[in-house]
Amino acid sequence: MSDCELEVDKTQVKQPTSTPSPTESLKQHLPVGNDILEKNPRTIQGICVVDFNHLVGPQVEFAYPTELLRNEELCTRLPFLALPDGSHLSEEDFCYFHILCRSLYPETIFGISCNRQINSDALINKGAEVTRSMVQKAVVILATKPIFGPLREKLAMVTRAYFAQGDLSNTALLEQCYATLESNVQTMTASHATEKIRGDDSTLYMGTSIRNFLYQWRFKALSLVKLLLMQRRILVFGYPVERLCTLQYSLVALIPTLLSSLQDAASPELQSWSHNRIKAESLKMSDRQSLLSFMGLPLSLFSKDSVFQPYCPLQQLDLMKSKSYLIGTTNRIFKQQREHKPDVIVDLHFTDPVLGNAVALTPADRSWMDQILTVIHETWNTSDPSQPALMQYEGSDDYLRSRFEEYVLGFLSTAKLTEHQPARSAETPLDNSSAEAQYGAEAIRLFRSTSVFAEWDALTDESLCDLIGCKHPCSGKVSAISDVTLRLSAGLHDLRIDESLAPTREAIGAALQAGGAGLSKVASSWRSDLARFNQGWSTPKSLRSARNSADMGTVSNENLPSTRQESLAPPLQTTADTNSSNTDTPSTLQSTSAQGYSAISNIGSFLSSKKRAWTAARQGRNENTQ
Repeated sequence: MSDCELEVDKTQVKQPTSTPSPTESLKQHLPVGNDILEKNPRTIQGICVVDFNHLVGPQVEFAYPTELLRNEELCTRLPFLALPDGSHLSEEDFCYFHILCRSLYPETIFGISCNRQINSDALINKGAEVTRSMVQKAVVILATKPIFGPLREKLAMVTRAYFAQGDLSNTALLEQCYATLESNVQTMTASHATEKIRGDDSTLYMGTSIRNFLYQWRFKALSLVKLLLMQRRILVFGYPVERLCTLQYSLVALIPTLLSSLQDAASPELQSWSHNRIKAESLKMSDRQSLLSFMGLPLSLFSKDSVFQPYCPLQQLDLMKSKSYLIGTTNRIFKQQREHKPDVIVDLHFTDPVLGNAVALTPADRSWMDQILTVIHETWNTSDPSQPALMQYEGSDDYLRSRFEEYVLGFLSTAKLTEHQPARSAETPLDNSSAEAQYGAEAIRLFRSTSVFAEWDALTDESLCDLIGCKHPCSGKVSAISDVTLRLSAGLHDLRIDESLAPTREAIGAALQAGGAGLSKVASSWRSDLARFNQGWSTPKSLRSARNSADMGTVSNENLPSTRQESLAPPLQTTADTNSSNTDTPSTLQSTSAQGYSAISNIGSFLSSKKRAWTAARQGRNENTQ
């Protein structure tokens, strides 16, 4: 029997007379008669230490069970995943990654590493290989499930203790950690058995923060969800590594039950999940698992020809050849690929303009996201952003996942209905009140063109559309005026120029309160703001610097030029103005509305052009610094 296998005596648990070995310690923690490990492989596959050698690079210097050190496939792939690029820049950082090692486990292995560094003078036992002032190592845990939340806290504690002892050759602490980790995982598995029957497993969601993800990405979060459903090539670039990985896992957590079906995520060659699925023949609405199975969930978004790698080192650059992927990296070389370039680079930089239009939010989408963001802001807890202020259900991660589940189920049902109903002729306009229009006709079309949809459509019954309504969560709750407000609010928030266009924002609010006819009264104010902003943009830097120098020290409106006073002062809405607007003729109302929407269009074009200009300038600076 190998060290990675464990046999539990069903009749009794032996009590050792001396200090127990890690394997014996694990037996002590398991109840008598426990046969979980006999029926299933170990969840914790091993614990390793990766050292950064200044001559040969990162390498595995310790592993338990010891058989892992003799696994050439593992020792070749693991080091560059465990010690990310730039890890020496922080005192402590975590990295989540997926690795395929068929000689160890036939499916995806989920790894989490904690890297730290210590001054070589602080080492009690300094070997001859230590030639630099700093020693950097990473402690790695390998598991068969993405239970990063529970593992992270334990990994952080054992890594700090391992470094604090000052003797990095003493690995007894790590061996003991391996034993206790498996027993803890089995205890959690037993305690969450009921949740797994319902199709959930809360241990998988530990470590993700959907509240933080939505708070940061706002309306773009829904665009990312649509991109996942369309099986696009998504590259996430950023630092630190842990935040990079957590962002991607929080995104994946928004797709119902997807976290529980990542066994094929490590390689585009894997396809075990799709081969074992059968079509649901019955539905019990009161049974959540029955409902999810009938809906064909989870979707096999990361299976054949698709890959999900939260952190991708340069050594795995070939993963970008995959048909679809979700990849995170800290290396700019990934962003500069031309032959296998991504469809989207998060911060949502679209390299395909058609795709950008496809995932653009519809008015119903924006209204729905605004409702969710309002709940998050109203329950925001500055001391603990991951939990709502009063610890209530509304605003929690469970609440947010349920809202996105409702959205995704409606999206799937609408796609199936569109697929099987007669095609609409080119002369027939799309009904804006239809579910297809509210979810986005182009988004539905692109999703229907994916291999995931073809597989899902074959696994689901045709009666699905009758049982699960083809309806957007915000159907019938959107007005043109409210959508204009959301568009402008999102644009100003993304560019962070709220203060510069504060008068415009206040004018918009006043106009909306007065009605559509009032839009014309602020159109001229908007245009003057845009002209002022465009003029500032095109003014040479030297002139802007001179003007700024002349304006330094001014703290009140009285000291500003008259033109700037006018732009900073919001227009007043008097009772006479309101009464006169109510007496306008229909033709006048149409004219003023046209002027208002023309001004809105100008603002939208302005925001888009400036965002493109700023993005291009930023990319130019990045290339010059390389």
